[in-house]
Amino acid sequence: MKPFELGEDETPDISAIEGLYSDLGEDGLLPEELELYKQYHPDQTAQGGNSDHYANLVDQIDSTVAKRLASDIIQWVETDITSRTDWERREARGIKLLGVSEKTEGGATFEGSSKVVHPLLCEAVNQFHSRALVEMWPPEGPVKTRVLGEQTPERSAQAERVMDYMNYLYTVQMPGAFEEEDKLLFRLPISGSVFKKSYYCPLEETIMSVMVEPSDFIVPYQATNLRTAPRFTHRVEMSHNDVLRHIKQGYYADVSLTESYSEISDDNEVRQGIDAVEGRANTLNEYGASRVLYEMYLDYDLPGFEDVGDDGEPTGIGLPYIVTVDKDQQTILRIQRNWKPDDPKCKKRIYFTHYRFSPGLGFYGYGLLHLIGGLSESATGTLRALMDAAAFANLQGGFKTRDAKIKGGDTPIAPGEWRETDSSFEELSKGFFRIPYVEPSDTMFKLLGYLDERGQRFASTTENMVGEANNSAPVGTTLALIEQGSKAFTAIHKRLHQAHDQEFKLVGELCAEYMPDGGYPYFSAKSDALIMAQDFDARIDIIPVSDPAIISSTQRIAQAQSILDLAEKFPDRINVEKAIERMLIAMRIPDYEELIMSQQANPMADALQQLQVEELSAKVDKIKAEATVKNIEGQFSAVQAAQTIAMTPAITPIADELLLSAGYQDANGAPLATQPAAPMMPEQPMPQNTDPRFPANTTSPATGMMKGIETQEMDSTLPTHNA
Repeated sequence: MKPFELGEDETPDISAIEGLYSDLGEDGLLPEELELYKQYHPDQTAQGGNSDHYANLVDQIDSTVAKRLASDIIQWVETDITSRTDWERREARGIKLLGVSEKTEGGATFEGSSKVVHPLLCEAVNQFHSRALVEMWPPEGPVKTRVLGEQTPERSAQAERVMDYMNYLYTVQMPGAFEEEDKLLFRLPISGSVFKKSYYCPLEETIMSVMVEPSDFIVPYQATNLRTAPRFTHRVEMSHNDVLRHIKQGYYADVSLTESYSEISDDNEVRQGIDAVEGRANTLNEYGASRVLYEMYLDYDLPGFEDVGDDGEPTGIGLPYIVTVDKDQQTILRIQRNWKPDDPKCKKRIYFTHYRFSPGLGFYGYGLLHLIGGLSESATGTLRALMDAAAFANLQGGFKTRDAKIKGGDTPIAPGEWRETDSSFEELSKGFFRIPYVEPSDTMFKLLGYLDERGQRFASTTENMVGEANNSAPVGTTLALIEQGSKAFTAIHKRLHQAHDQEFKLVGELCAEYMPDGGYPYFSAKSDALIMAQDFDARIDIIPVSDPAIISSTQRIAQAQSILDLAEKFPDRINVEKAIERMLIAMRIPDYEELIMSQQANPMADALQQLQVEELSAKVDKIKAEATVKNIEGQFSAVQAAQTIAMTPAITPIADELLLSAGYQDANGAPLATQPAAPMMPEQPMPQNTDPRFPANTTSPATGMMKGIETQEMDSTLPTHNA
């Protein structure tokens, strides 16, 4: 029986079929052999040719289709570059306005004219970069997490693992992650738009997040955002050797590339400006040669991989692909599906994050080049004019007659030098005419100060206002100054925070997608840990550690100080320990947990608590003693009043009226007027009660009060009256 012939309850000899397939090829197998092989190896023979959803499809399409697609992509990229020519020129001019290059533009044309550049734009860029970097990338890492939904110990531990791993990825494992963020935050305020690309690198075998130069990210004219753009392209400069390494690993198609070391096209004005700033020039050598690759993200109806409807017929709808083309050789190196394997709608994936300094009117954002670029150019022109005027005023020149015979020729006189001459004073005064150059204008100097002040007002308001504030001012005043001067930069930081949020979520998806099945062990600051792909599920939200409402350490510390002040004033309402912890975090104190002592391990806290209890008890005893003294004083006054009434019976009716009108009561709350009458003194007859309001067997209120005072002890139970 042949290997492919099966009896009942028999399994095929797959190894024998594989041997036939490798020896004879698909055309050499019988139909039933091929059908059986496809049944047990659907991944290798189905349309698409590989079970890997992100496999390279170049070898599975017709070569004619590949050549036509490569030509179309290069043409589309050139069209998109042409549509943004003015944008590139403005970018190149902005780089020159930084003043860090000797190749400057403008100014006077005579030899020795000033080429100085006013540092307004450069100072504003550097100030933003220094402030943003410390807020976006603290020492412990740029990522934090939070639990979505119900808070459980398991989810909290999961969020802690994800946060630790993401920070480990960005600070340790990911090559050059901090350097890329550093470059992005310096480039962003100049151009207004910078891009971050997050992807899995087959050479480094890890997740990467790199900054993309705005001039290397090419979008068509009609694009408004990456989600709705019909296509966008990343121009990649890769060394010839790295391209060969990608080919060897199977990431790029195995194509024959000529070792062309021709000079890279210099039509990119932004690249020219950057090279001029850095003092670089293209050199032709074998080891430094680079290839220009166009990595285009587009929707395309690829022949052989068409979108099919319910009726089984092609719909003509283009599906999202990533196509990489070698520009010089016009050869496709890779075609990759650009949607998730489990996505039935085939939504395109976006591996780029668009960072905007300020929203623009189109696709690109606005930077300081757009906002204060005009002020910077005007300040530069004014400064150059002042420098040239000062030079002419200090080193004056003019005209001399040809008849003047001056020993020494035309050599200028050095400062402090007295040169002898054969000419007389009259001949010197008549032979020379000094041009009356005007000294630098005071009006122009004031104009320069105005331009500088207007630019600084926009670029550095917060620092100026806080610096000018009184150091002894209340915390609320400091916060008000910061808030007043940080409106514009708060909005910028919110956009940065939002872009970071998108980047970190994309990196989290890639981590789950490329995580090994058994997890990935890593070392954190707390302990050894193991991260699993399941940890990056929808229960955990990955967010930036930065606060979009805080743009400086001064503002953060001022807020924490306000909370600490409230906790000290209201310790029964606000947790003092948490307020101290907030302050330590705001001050960015490393390992602040070691500084906080628990109540159980803090004998000083126990002693302080005991002192507080004793102090409170002493206060209570003092209050009781003062109350007793006041009660005794009141009783003594009552005795004196009763004695006065007893000695002067004529005032008894008046006292009765006063006590009744005051609602006099005894200790039990009953009127004394209802108590039985008793003789006031044994040796004197009791006054008769003539008041019809009292029964015959009762006495008056005043008399009863006197009797009660005589018959009871002087303590806290004596009768009292209510006014």
